[in-house]
Amino acid sequence: MTRDQQWIHDHFEELVDSYAGRYVAVANEELFVGDSMKEARDKALKKQPHVNPSILRVPRPQDFVCAV
Repeated sequence: MTRDQQWIHDHFEELVDSYAGRYVAVANEELFVGDSMKEARDKALKKQPHVNPSILRVPRPQDFVCAV
C-alpha cells in the first residue's frame, strides 16, 4: 500500500462525511477534490506534477446498504 493509499484508508470516514459521491485524488498525502475523476486528477497533477495520485470515487452512505 502506498502512503497516499494509506492516507485514504486513514481518513476514509471523513471523506465519506465530507465528499460522498465526489472524486478525490491524493498526491503526497495532499487531498484534491473534483466532480469527476479527471477534475480531481488534474488538480493533483497541477500541484504535484511528478506524482501518480491515488484516486477514489467516495461512496455515498446509501452505497453501503446491502440486500440480504
